[in-house]
Amino acid sequence: MLDRREALAILGKYSLAFVFDSAKLFRGNARAAERPFMITPAHIGKFTADNPGMMTLQGTNQYVVGRDSAVVIDVALSSDGNMDGIIEQAEAMGAKKIDKILLTHIHIDHCGGALALKKRTGAKIGIHRSRAGHLGGEDFQYGDNDRIAFGEGELEVLHTPGHESGHCCFYESGDKVLFSGDNILGYGTAVIHPPDGNMTDYLRSLERLLEFSISLILPGHGPLVGKPEAKIKEYLRHRIMREKQVIDALRTGRNTIGDITQMIYVDVSAPLQRVAEFSVQAHLEKLMREGRVKREGSRYLLLSDN
Repeated sequence: MLDRREALAILGKYSLAFVFDSAKLFRGNARAAERPFMITPAHIGKFTADNPGMMTLQGTNQYVVGRDSAVVIDVALSSDGNMDGIIEQAEAMGAKKIDKILLTHIHIDHCGGALALKKRTGAKIGIHRSRAGHLGGEDFQYGDNDRIAFGEGELEVLHTPGHESGHCCFYESGDKVLFSGDNILGYGTAVIHPPDGNMTDYLRSLERLLEFSISLILPGHGPLVGKPEAKIKEYLRHRIMREKQVIDALRTGRNTIGDITQMIYVDVSAPLQRVAEFSVQAHLEKLMREGRVKREGSRYLLLSDN
């Protein structure tokens, strides 16, 4: 088992955004993302970083918001090509300057180029207050329900822990747009990696998003999500299904993370098996907090089926 410091070290080195839980889920998420002729509002641009991979899909989506004084949400890479792409996107939208850089969370595929963009543009970097000092060059912090201005409007900060304890989404109420970071992806599901990742918090964050009127989700990875409510509910159903599978595995005598993972994730490739174990661990820890499971060494024992 990893302690918090070890887990954060891993999370800082690798992207832990994405896992294909099953072909069925992939198809369902694709349907939830579909809407004919989906485009962003005119004051929002997207430049996808050149960091495609098993955990990042086509790459990290970096968003430019505003046509006067612009805000950039997430900066994945410090390469000149990525800096040029973001700046050119801002210029194409008519932005006079990039004023602020907002980070959804501290995983390297979302913040790895923030300091470089600050150096190029003079923009001020913001981060959730629980992560103050993580980069060593932040200029301001934000918390839940704070509002951050851009040229033509403002973004509301929604602290949405679960994938990462300092994770934030940003909501633009004028066009009902949610910048979801890794809380919601275009395809697949976010990895919840204990101890910093927390399944209880994650489910609460998803449920909270249902309270908002959202017409379009702009995720940190993958395509735009044109059916937000359906997508969020699909995510909740999927996690409930996984929890039931974990409980069923415990009932059959599977009582280690490895054994439970092998029983549930039968269609996951070997490279993703360890990532799947993180999700099983997150479900087990949620069940322990609820008093339904107890841990004895490396074994987990079911206490209640309720």
